[in-house]
Amino acid sequence: MSKHRPHLYLAGGWEDDSIPLDQGARHHLVTVLRLRDGDSVTYTDGRGTVGLGTFAGDAVTRGNEVALERPRPMLTMAVAPPKATERSRMVVEKLAEMGVDRLQWLDTVHVEGRVPKIPKRDAWRSNALEQSQGAWLLDVASPVSLDDLAQDAVLWVATPGGEQPQPVSGPLVVAVGPEGGFAEHEIPLNAQRIGLGDRILRVETAVVVSAALALYHLGRSATRSSGLEAVLGAPS
Repeated sequence: MSKHRPHLYLAGGWEDDSIPLDQGARHHLVTVLRLRDGDSVTYTDGRGTVGLGTFAGDAVTRGNEVALERPRPMLTMAVAPPKATERSRMVVEKLAEMGVDRLQWLDTVHVEGRVPKIPKRDAWRSNALEQSQGAWLLDVASPVSLDDLAQDAVLWVATPGGEQPQPVSGPLVVAVGPEGGFAEHEIPLNAQRIGLGDRILRVETAVVVSAALALYHLGRSATRSSGLEAVLGAPS
């Protein structure tokens, strides 16, 4: 049985032949994963570069690296924060794991939750990036209204009784409202109202379902953006 090879998020700006590890990363690799000097790891800067290197105690020695093109079309999930912190955590983690490009928090009439604090958010998205062996760190933006969302993208709004979504060829924004839904006056006239089935879903469930639908209709559902096949020379 082959040994698990960790995938690490190491913030960019690499200049030397080795990348220093902070104390938390070293502790996890040595104490939890039982890595030894010379064991192989994969790593990413969260901006599309992935590499295959070796663990060297307090650093990762760089090896073969590949710079990837970002998957297109771009997908932004616009979400009203759920009331409980753990539910917001699920939103961040699942979108990061699925390879969504951007999470745009929404400020709506019926919103109940608060945007998670930055240290928690950053830990959630970086851990999810490592777990999913991704190459692109989820971008997270401060709350805006539906009217302030990107005007150059197709806008889907998840609503009860909405239509079946159709394939999209350009950038897409998918909006998921709070438990009480969007107020009617909040929904822009140019939005396509999409349905997610007959049941009323929690915010975090609706986010995962609508993100999966969006990736499928963008033609990205079968795309692997990790690039690990390239640096390893075979599927990981």
